[in-house]
Amino acid sequence: MKRIVVCGFIVLLCAMVSIQAVAADKSDVAARAATWEKEYNADNLAGVVALYAPDGCRMPPNEEAVHGRDAILAQLKVGKDRGAAKVKIAVTAAGSSGDVGYGIGTYVLTGADGSHVDHGKWMLASKKVDGKWVTQCDIFNSDMAMPSGAMK
Repeated sequence: MKRIVVCGFIVLLCAMVSIQAVAADKSDVAARAATWEKEYNADNLAGVVALYAPDGCRMPPNEEAVHGRDAILAQLKVGKDRGAAKVKIAVTAAGSSGDVGYGIGTYVLTGADGSHVDHGKWMLASKKVDGKWVTQCDIFNSDMAMPSGAMK
């Protein structure tokens, strides 16, 4: 019983530290992640792209990095075309110092029918441009095993 109480306390403490880190983030990664999710799920990819710096980048798994808002838009469209209809984003940590910031979290992608497509983790670097926080670059990768034969 004592072990269960101690483990529960450790889990609670970790959750509180994570929540405090997100709450103290002046770059407001949590709000931007919520906007990213809302706009993507509404098929407003231009709204998602507006969250990036003009020279921003994305580093999708198993593909080359893309640079600039036009390339980011094209990469997002490819994801939609591959069946990633909806996304659920969680922020697990975030912080900022001066005009730079970071965010870390998880994602779940589902198809139009609600079927599970992918889940994994992400990380982003933010900066302040003309007084507004934007994503400079993000990277994400799957927690799912690669299909057999994919490494050939």
